[in-house]
Amino acid sequence: MQAVPDKLGALEAKPFFTTTLPEPRTQASPSEAARAVRCDTRISFNPEAQVTTKDIAIPSISGTLAARIYIAGGKGPFPLVVCYHAGGWVVADIAVYGGAPRAPSLGVNAIVVSIEYRHAPEHRFPAAHDEAWGAYAEVVENIHELDGNSDKIAVVSESAAGNLAAGVALMAKGMKTKQPVHQRLAYPVAGNDMNTPSY
Repeated sequence: MQAVPDKLGALEAKPFFTTTLPEPRTQASPSEAARAVRCDTRISFNPEAQVTTKDIAIPSISGTLAARIYIAGGKGPFPLVVCYHAGGWVVADIAVYGGAPRAPSLGVNAIVVSIEYRHAPEHRFPAAHDEAWGAYAEVVENIHELDGNSDKIAVVSESAAGNLAAGVALMAKGMKTKQPVHQRLAYPVAGNDMNTPSY
């Protein structure tokens, strides 16, 4: 694993907290570093052979949002996983975090919908949260078009997007929409205190 941050440094990517916009949006990403490590070490990895992807547009309060569907194959109806990409609400996109949605698609043979959202600071709070919620509601409302199982819905995200996913689960309960039965929130931003040891 250390090879990836080492490669990121070799690609001259600065630590996120030392940069200002637009620099973190234009420098090498962790995904690019991981691809470079696989190339350097000749690790065979062809995710496209294992998972089918389809790019779609989801109606949104801002027009449309880009989304990518991941399908491992088999016979449905499939569990549905809604995923939001990390990036501090500011950087990255569904392509940069393309590896994260592949894992549940392969691991539990689920349909995964990875959803884009507008970034801060150009789009202030609660823009990303509103879009995350609206996209979730749209996907769940049309779950049968995806051959998804409405009794097996999960939200999966990490870091800042873990905050989006947790918010979506709470909003689903409050809005009396079909709730996710599972949340996988990896190191989510779950509070507003940025001075804790874990932060």
